[in-house]
Amino acid sequence: MKNLVMTVAAAATMIFAAQNMNAQETSQDVAMNQTEAQAPVQDGFEKIETAALPEIVTNAVTADKAGSEVTEAFFNEELGVYKLMLQAEGAEAETAYINAEGKWVTLK
Repeated sequence: MKNLVMTVAAAATMIFAAQNMNAQETSQDVAMNQTEAQAPVQDGFEKIETAALPEIVTNAVTADKAGSEVTEAFFNEELGVYKLMLQAEGAEAETAYINAEGKWVTLK
């Protein structure tokens, strides 16, 4: 009889522990999903394809930032300004701002 009580107690403990572990895993998954869903908007700039840059902008990069390549591009429609991430071989990455007319601008 004593063995039966001990067996039932052990089984109940194992079931309770397994349910507790499942509950913890579920709450962690929910927290991770909520974090991934929150994507911040950077200064009102929306990412665009570098191939979508106007020719006048790409020409200005070639002329004024010789040896640099546009690795990422963003556009702020409200300001009419492009944010470019430039990378030159052997140099640190640079962020530059240029308007649709190909003139470099400084944002405050």
